[in-house]
Amino acid sequence: MSVETYTPEPQIATFSDLLRMAEMDGPGAKLLVVLVKVQRHQQKTANGDYETKDGEGTLMPLMVRDFTLTPDTTLASIVKEADEVSTDWEFLMTAVMPGRNGQPAPEDETEPHLTRMAQSLTTGESLESFAFFTRSGEPVKVQAEG
Repeated sequence: MSVETYTPEPQIATFSDLLRMAEMDGPGAKLLVVLVKVQRHQQKTANGDYETKDGEGTLMPLMVRDFTLTPDTTLASIVKEADEVSTDWEFLMTAVMPGRNGQPAPEDETEPHLTRMAQSLTTGESLESFAFFTRSGEPVKVQAEG
């Protein structure tokens, strides 16, 4: 018998889990966020009306923003700030950018990552490297169809 040690992949079950994982990256980590609107697909019914197709739609980026993570960073504070820009969003698309030497990355380094995240939504690229959350912090699985 052989036994190997390994570090299991951390599981993200809530937005709070994402924040805890980001803390492991050390001081200066930034949360990269894209506000995502969903334009639901519709289909025509037998009687000629249209109904929304559950679980299908086009994802559209509404805003990109980075947040330097502090002990005061919460989902509620991010949602509040997002709602000041637009309330017409359904998901937060997120990624974490580690700090360097305890300092947050400068804006000129975060901006290309935020732009790529938003472009991933519109071009149908793989979204597997991003975590998506509802307004209440529940994770959702989002898949691009090509």
